[in-house]
Amino acid sequence: MASTTVSFPVINMEKLESEEKAAAMEVIRDACENWGFFELLNHGISHELMDEVERLTKAHYTDCREHKFQEFAARTLEAGEKGADVKDVDWESTFFVRHRPVSNVADLPDLDDHYRRVMKEFASEVEKLAERLLDLLCENLGLEKGYLKQAFAGSNGPTFGTKVSAYPPCPRPDLVDGLRAHTDAGGIILLFQDDQVSGLQLLKDGEWVDVPPMRHAVVVNIGDQLEVITNGRYKSVMHRVRTRPDGNRMSIASFYNPGADAVIFPAPTLVAGEEERNESGGAGATYPRFVFEDYMNLYVRHKFEAKEPRFEAMKSAIATA
Repeated sequence: MASTTVSFPVINMEKLESEEKAAAMEVIRDACENWGFFELLNHGISHELMDEVERLTKAHYTDCREHKFQEFAARTLEAGEKGADVKDVDWESTFFVRHRPVSNVADLPDLDDHYRRVMKEFASEVEKLAERLLDLLCENLGLEKGYLKQAFAGSNGPTFGTKVSAYPPCPRPDLVDGLRAHTDAGGIILLFQDDQVSGLQLLKDGEWVDVPPMRHAVVVNIGDQLEVITNGRYKSVMHRVRTRPDGNRMSIASFYNPGADAVIFPAPTLVAGEEERNESGGAGATYPRFVFEDYMNLYVRHKFEAKEPRFEAMKSAIATA
């Protein structure tokens, strides 16, 4: 069961422009260090645009993807009810829109021109919000403005894309998960989720905690790369999507990640700060230095496993290179 006794961190971004900024920044700091997730209100993306994205996305599922999913669902349930292990299957219907470095939105089948235009506008707004958040994290960490954006840049800018998912009703939630537990490999993730149908949970202090649906909110979570760059001060955390017998949950998750050839390593300023705070002296960097594409090649084989062995594998690869 998920815990409901803890207070999920929510930040009203209007407070960042007021005398309450210090308190709001403290909520962000605590969320990044102890939750790996937080939720944003008044983030600057218009409610009208979000409503149109939601309307078009739900209609697209009904018109173009539902029939195919129902075929998959019937096969999965039949196998599970006959005793097959379907725990390595995700109960989701999804497609991916790539924005940077090169967009594929014009090439995706079954999207009409209006949906393409709206998705491009929405992606542009989410990208601006992601970069604003990275600078807020820099401010909280004591890094110079723009450090995290530059760390992600590589030779051709960041990688940025959106996973559009539906999690339809499942008559046997005991057999299959919506999405198995994992951490996200990349940088910072911004999620526009259904405000009526819950299901997203994160792991905190050994308990699964619901990420509460909130109208017109954006959920933010920390990816593995920010954990590395902050030398472990910020945490990527395991999260999952639970199946439900009722409701079709919408999820539009945008991933602002490093470029493929970006070299990721702990920020020297933060490493030096850790050494100064460590009374025994010289703790140094505890995370490896690697090329993001190399990490992704490892991640795709071990996504639904703990992150720590991935970090250790990157250390070992460097040591034997």
